[in-house]
Amino acid sequence: MDLTPEEKHRIYEEEKARLETEAKTGQASNGDATGLPYNIASFLCYLGMWVSGIVFLVIEQKDSRIRFHAAQSIVTFSILLMLGTMLHFVPVVGWFFAASVGIAIFILWIVLMVKAYCGELYRLPVAADLAELLLKAIKDATAKNTIARVAVQEVPPKVRPEPSGHRAGKIVESVFAIIFGLVMLVIINFYHEYIAYYSKLDGVWIRQPLLTGEWYNWLPIANTVIVLSAIGHVFLIIYGQRFVQESIRAVIDVLTIIAIVSLFIVFPFDFYPLPFSEELASFVLQTGMVISMVVLAVMVVVRFIRLIIVMLRT
Repeated sequence: MDLTPEEKHRIYEEEKARLETEAKTGQASNGDATGLPYNIASFLCYLGMWVSGIVFLVIEQKDSRIRFHAAQSIVTFSILLMLGTMLHFVPVVGWFFAASVGIAIFILWIVLMVKAYCGELYRLPVAADLAELLLKAIKDATAKNTIARVAVQEVPPKVRPEPSGHRAGKIVESVFAIIFGLVMLVIINFYHEYIAYYSKLDGVWIRQPLLTGEWYNWLPIANTVIVLSAIGHVFLIIYGQRFVQESIRAVIDVLTIIAIVSLFIVFPFDFYPLPFSEELASFVLQTGMVISMVVLAVMVVVRFIRLIIVMLRT
């Protein structure tokens, strides 16, 4: 049966009002979907850290308090675990940073579980705000999805809108990424000896390579990552579905992290020809690698959260 515009608007407003009521009262009107007491379900959100947080965020669609605990668990532990792993590779003091993050994770894990079991809606600074942003995005998507599903069912597939300018921009981005990957593939395999320090002695230019033989140990990993990333971008061009896009981009980011981590471990560089401190050059490069890994790790977490939102909207 076709719905009139007035009926569609009424459905949307009712759904929006229900969600606003849940947000104000702090709980769903029909109780929680898990069948567990509030404090036990909240406790379990933190027990398995971000993993159990994801589980409860997916299965619990009614009690907004439990959903907050689940979202806070995802945000808190996923970011801290990624951060601790990446900081471990910081030169000299990396072990101290990683140990400090590990201790913070353990303390927060105990505190959050105890407070949740006692029925307290404990809010961590920053993490609570990020959790609410995640929940708000999910609520907005849910509120719009009811009327959106009706609209999609009424629009024949042949007249659905074509990909937007945003989609076209993403295609251009993937094309450039593929071209850049192919160029890098050629450089690292056939022209890597030109990565050197150039100096002039008695009117003659001298090239002193900055790469050691360990470069060939890292090369197979780099080639594999570049090829798989290029294949991923080909699929990004072909498939425009949001879920596929976010999944592939997350995989590409993970592959990039693997390439950087392996380069960090192998570290096929020798900076002795440089006119300044070899230790300083190594420290700067290693620090840059660690920062890149941290940024990519955060991006993976963000994409993972977007995937959850996309799954909940479908």
